[in-house]
Amino acid sequence: MVRLVRRLIAVCLNTMSDMGSADRRVFGRNIRRIRDALGLTQEDLAEISGLDRSYIGGVERGERNPALNAILRLASALNVTPAMLFDDIGDDVTQPPARDAVEAIPTVDGLRIRFKYDQYDAEYSLFGATRSQYDEVIGVLKTGLASGEKRSDVVARAFLRAVKVWPEANASDLWTFVLNRNYCDRSNHPDTNARLNLEQSWKRTSGWALERVLVAHYGSFLMKHGISAKIASRAEKEALLRGIDDSRIIPDKADVLLTYVHNCETRLLGVAHVKASIAERRTDDVPMSQALLQAGYLSVFWTMDSKSFPSQRPVNLGEFGDAAENQASDKRRDFEDNGYFSACFSYNRNTMPTARKTVAARVYVCDFINPNDHFSQFLVDSLGQHAPF
Repeated sequence: MVRLVRRLIAVCLNTMSDMGSADRRVFGRNIRRIRDALGLTQEDLAEISGLDRSYIGGVERGERNPALNAILRLASALNVTPAMLFDDIGDDVTQPPARDAVEAIPTVDGLRIRFKYDQYDAEYSLFGATRSQYDEVIGVLKTGLASGEKRSDVVARAFLRAVKVWPEANASDLWTFVLNRNYCDRSNHPDTNARLNLEQSWKRTSGWALERVLVAHYGSFLMKHGISAKIASRAEKEALLRGIDDSRIIPDKADVLLTYVHNCETRLLGVAHVKASIAERRTDDVPMSQALLQAGYLSVFWTMDSKSFPSQRPVNLGEFGDAAENQASDKRRDFEDNGYFSACFSYNRNTMPTARKTVAARVYVCDFINPNDHFSQFLVDSLGQHAPF
């Protein structure tokens, strides 16, 4: 530990001086190992950290001497302390937790999906499903992962296939009990992912996959109404958000940009905050959301509202709770009473939509059967109110 502290102090005091070659190799090796454990490509890490991909490649090979600013950016992007990047992080970072394979057992009324959920041998009933349908959906996931394609694209495509094959199923259940569990089943990954921490990889991969799901499902429909839903580059985000003079605006927190064109110029309509659950970084998004709202833009929360507790038969109830005013949870009040976002759109059929007539912002429940729904209509109606046509 003393060596680590001294090493960090040396870098902090003089970022222009070279690390020793051994230190550079350790630093680069740890960057690569943690990045792999999180399921990130060098391009992903470059996007998150704001550094150049070729620079990150040089760092990982031990050829580049990172300055203090780069060290801090990389540590933040990988969600570790800077000290972890200067020492042997051990096998525990990349070794996955023991987990039984997912099983799909045909029943009279569908499939019983069995998986390990903490200490429980859990199961989820997927009514009306056949084994051939299940093999088709998981085949999309498994084949895509084996191809080396970007994992977030693979997960998004497998999920979109799942909601098409089983349109009457709860989309949030498919995300939670089918896609998540199968992604974390090592048998669905190629041997090259043998040391990948699948739980950590899912946390990163699934967030980006959900953004792709939103764009894929609604993109064409919204475009017909003059709205573009886009996963933008850092430069595009900065350009469109530059006009909002507020320190709470952080481009990296703009998951999906909602824009329109006026007089041949692309203009910002708002931002969609895309999250698997209500709790997932929700409070981190509130300051930026309030800044967007105060500047006259949309700030919508788009979520699977995925929340269940370990048991033999887990139920994905979500986190909003009762819709009655006197029973409202703090998370629900953040929308209905506090109006921290323009609206919330949940894809969990167990979520209770807003029941009260007068609220600051409403909670809607949607599915993936038809893109002409509460979410798209909310955006179309908002465009009519915001755009200077």
